[in-house]
Amino acid sequence: MGSAKEVRLVSTTMVRPANYTSHKRIDLNSWDIKPLGYQYMQKGLLFTNLQQPLRKQGEETNNNGVGDMISHLKTSLSYTLDHFFPLAGRLGIEKHKDDDTISMYINCNFEGAEFIHATAEISVDDILSPAYIPQSIINPLFPLNGVMNYEGVSQPLLSIQVTELLGGIFIGCSANHSVCDGTSFWQFINTWSGICRSSNNYTPVCPVFERWFMNDTDCPLRLPSSFAEKFLKLKTPASDPIIPPLHRFVEKCFHFTKTNIARLKAAANSEVISTKENMLLSSLQAVLAHVWIAVTRARKSLNVNYNENEETMFGLMMSNRTKFVPPLPEAYFGNSLTFGMVIAKDDEVLEKGFGFLASLLKEVVNSHSDEKIKSAIQSWIKKPFILSSGEISGSGNKNLVARSSHRFNMYGNDFGWGRPVAVKAGSSGKSSGMTSVGPGPVEGSIDIEIVLPVEVFQAMESDAEFMEAFST
Repeated sequence: MGSAKEVRLVSTTMVRPANYTSHKRIDLNSWDIKPLGYQYMQKGLLFTNLQQPLRKQGEETNNNGVGDMISHLKTSLSYTLDHFFPLAGRLGIEKHKDDDTISMYINCNFEGAEFIHATAEISVDDILSPAYIPQSIINPLFPLNGVMNYEGVSQPLLSIQVTELLGGIFIGCSANHSVCDGTSFWQFINTWSGICRSSNNYTPVCPVFERWFMNDTDCPLRLPSSFAEKFLKLKTPASDPIIPPLHRFVEKCFHFTKTNIARLKAAANSEVISTKENMLLSSLQAVLAHVWIAVTRARKSLNVNYNENEETMFGLMMSNRTKFVPPLPEAYFGNSLTFGMVIAKDDEVLEKGFGFLASLLKEVVNSHSDEKIKSAIQSWIKKPFILSSGEISGSGNKNLVARSSHRFNMYGNDFGWGRPVAVKAGSSGKSSGMTSVGPGPVEGSIDIEIVLPVEVFQAMESDAEFMEAFST
């Protein structure tokens, strides 16, 4: 017998494009190749306002309307894959015997995206009520847990699990990060929900699948054949070894309202005296700086990962799309990310204020230019490398890294049942200090999800200055 919270499989189907059948090869560029050592990215949507009767406790599944819902989700997914057909393919490896190299590409062979229907004795309150995000409950709601992007040669590039909960539905999506980044992923989800909701009345976007290369001679990019061997050796990092075992890692979401964000932004800008152009601090920079100070202050109070003379890195995942000259197409489907970082000593973080920190984050964003991006690509081509999970956040260190974006349209995904009540992430890429940025459920709000030891969160929650940002 399984546990009461066990997720039970009902069916698994491979969903293929409804009409698109032209075979295509899409060569991966440097942005796509670097994440091969990451796990699949995972995002899920929780719905409670379904029209059909919801499953009751003890029922395997409620066939009154649920079967039609599942069938319609599959059909609409099939039509969506007509427009996003690479997600129905697999990764391919071509061996070049002339110079003992390999190249990676998306083989659009229509093997299909995976669609899983499941049930679970999990209520909506089990997900929403706890003070800390119950990852042990949420993880089984996602497929392909622990699967690495390089495994896309045999694994589906997209897997979707629709789980019937007690009082709701959870749609968990796992997508290969070498095929698309967050911008492209939400472009796909937005289109799928639109087609599901509106059928023939929805006009989908037209994704641009042609990858950007420095010049024609770089396509396909040739990698040392030893890279294929490295794929087999890449492993998910172990838990942070520096923090003692008594410090458990948990994840918590902090909700910043539009009003309180405006207050933080105004306060941060009032602290900054600068003659530089384009130095008006943004809402997100003010929020992230506020969080950075609170984490550092909490660590100091606990004497955990704090050293006044030691440096902490705050990393930012930044999109290249609008920084290029000319910009990449708005509908560019693939990866286009650059990692930027700010480094400051712990005593600087606490003494100079969050206006100072926000300005450091702003400087990183302003330095993110066409010239700098292309220079980094040229360096990578000369000496290619693959990042592994935990390498950026640094399993075993005190760094903070912000990923995702509050500009993604997450809460607008209405499949015909209304807006989701929550957006949750799977275990992919999570380690101490990993911070996920997302829009809040109310327009103009921002959600910040962070993974930290529970003791650090408890200290943050006792920090009046930090918690004042959440007062009404």
